[in-house]
Amino acid sequence: MRIIPFYDRSELIQQTLGTLRSALSREMLITAIVILVMMAHLGSAMLISGLLPLAVLLAFVAMRGFGVDANVVALSGIAIAIGTMVDMGIIMTENIHRHFQMAGPSPNPLAIVTRAAREVGGSIFTAVATTVVSFLPVFAMQAAEGKLFKPLAFTKTFALMAALMVALALIPPLAGRVYGHAPGKGRWQRFVPEGFVGLGVLLAVAVDGWIGGVVA
Repeated sequence: MRIIPFYDRSELIQQTLGTLRSALSREMLITAIVILVMMAHLGSAMLISGLLPLAVLLAFVAMRGFGVDANVVALSGIAIAIGTMVDMGIIMTENIHRHFQMAGPSPNPLAIVTRAAREVGGSIFTAVATTVVSFLPVFAMQAAEGKLFKPLAFTKTFALMAALMVALALIPPLAGRVYGHAPGKGRWQRFVPEGFVGLGVLLAVAVDGWIGGVVA
């Protein structure tokens, strides 16, 4: 007796993973370019772009913890949430950057970051909470509808909550490290090596590992 598979979804899953990987890498690269053009600050681009892979990683950790299978519908939830995830980092980083620009010649990085994060942290949390609450009817679905749409609701919620955690807990201290320096020529000399390393990582993910290695 032989068992012959007649419905193998492995190829479809691999294609979906490839689409997710491509969307994530392109979003990171596009975000970095836009932030560099609009804010002319390499550190801000690295902070915001770095939020995406970390948040996606935390979303997969949550999926494993809650027993959510990585099927096609579940992975599409993460892909849909990518655009919203990066907005949190943009709002937080841009506000911190603005507060540092308005600060005096000898700023207190801790006080500035705390004030800037408090200013927009509540709004970011409210926006994410509103989106999560809107998925409650989906979680209440049963039978075939629940099996079809629940994974998407779970993964999108995990991705949004992970991005919220990174934006509120990780970006402010890192922004204090990036912005908390004296103005002048020395600041570029200090962060150019770190910036090239970050740019090399982005190119390795989005374009080619060899090109990224050369830049880094």
